Amino acid sequence: MTALPDTALLIYLMWGLALLVLVGVLSWSYFRVQSEVVTLRGRIDQLQGEVHALQRVLRDVHDDGHQTRRLEAELEERVALLSRQQEQLMLRDADTGPYFQAIRQARQGATLDELLARTGISRGEAELILALHGGMEEDSQIEQT
Repeated sequence: MTALPDTALLIYLMWGLALLVLVGVLSWSYFRVQSEVVTLRGRIDQLQGEVHALQRVLRDVHDDGHQTRRLEAELEERVALLSRQQEQLMLRDADTGPYFQAIRQARQGATLDELLARTGISRGEAELILALHGGMEEDSQIEQT
């Protein structure tokens, strides 16, 4: 085997050292990237769990919204029914209804505003009752009923 000149040997050693450094840098970079990938996969898993939790919350809120609208509709129906029943009861029991009270108060000298506040009848109804019954002494017929 022939001996290499010192310059060629030095060049080969430099190339070998450069390749060794390059392999070291590439290996270090590879392991660093792998470490980052593992960290990012963990973060992705965590974020996916949070997304699933938020989806469940949104689904629950959506379901609650439907249930709330259903309950509101039921309550509206009940209020309407109670309102109709109250009107029927007021018409059935004329002696204690708002019109009887308004007539009695008009005869006792109540003003329009007082009738509106105390009986809950409309302005037109109160004006009519005052026109028909205002300022009179309470009638004995109404007292007897």
